Order: sequence, then C-alpha cells, then structure tokens
Amino acid sequence: MKKKNLDCLDKKLIRILSKDGQISMGDMAMRLSVTMPTVRSRIKNLIEAGMLKIAGLINPDNHPELLTALVGLSIQSDGKLNEEVEKLANLDQVSWVAVVTGRYDVFAEVLVSGGMAELNNLLTHIIPKVGRVIRTETFIVMKSKNKWSCMPKGLENW
Repeated sequence: MKKKNLDCLDKKLIRILSKDGQISMGDMAMRLSVTMPTVRSRIKNLIEAGMLKIAGLINPDNHPELLTALVGLSIQSDGKLNEEVEKLANLDQVSWVAVVTGRYDVFAEVLVSGGMAELNNLLTHIIPKVGRVIRTETFIVMKSKNKWSCMPKGLENW
C-alpha cells in the first residue's frame, strides 16, 4: 500500500464523502470544479493508498438490540504490541482498536447483539485468549451523539 501526501483537493474530496458517501461523481466534480475522471482517479488513489474507505455506517443508538462498549486493556506485550492489537482488531465483535496513552495500552470499541451475556463471554473468555491481557475496564455506552460505527464482522447474522 503506497502512502501519499494529501493535497487540498484530496482533503476536500474526503470531507465531502464524509458527509455524504452516496454523492454522485458528477455532483462532486461540480462542487470541486474538476472533471469526473479527476474525481474517480482521486478516489481510486486514496482507496489504494489506504487513506479512504467508503462504507455504510450504523448509528448504534437507533438499534436498541445492540450493545456498544469501550474496553480499556492493559497488555503485557513484550515489545509485540502491534501483534496484540492486530489480534484484537480481528475479533468478530470489535469495530476498532487503538493504542493510547494513559493507564491503558489499548482501547477497543465492541458491538454485540447478545446483550450482557455476549459481552461477558467476550470479556472473560475470548479477549483473554488473544494475548497477555493483564487488566480490562469496560465502559458501556449508554447514549452517544454523532457516533456512527462500522458493523463488525461478528454481527453478520444480526
């Protein structure tokens, strides 16, 4: 994956798509005062560089059957934190994982459709098998604003 520097046009394109991922190429071209082939090419290059992904997102607040939680994890990684993060990111119920500063090494957002029982299973049986998790702290999201989430692969049957 080739990284690229974003220019002003790339940034404008990303902002437009962030607000409306279904906008037509023609509308984008008109708003940006460029041609449709330019828009197509820019989008293709951004996707290939791993700098843009166009996806459908859900608002978990509008789906009461889904439980969203943030999980702080302390991990004894022995210099292999990136590998542990990759394992966590590949878990079925995980939307995203981030290495953070503070009292935890990692934060993960999880979405489950099986309520507290599924969250408990994830925290007590699945996550501990991923690596050397020393401690976790879970924050259940009671309500959020402007929070759109990718659907984790574990919710395919939802």
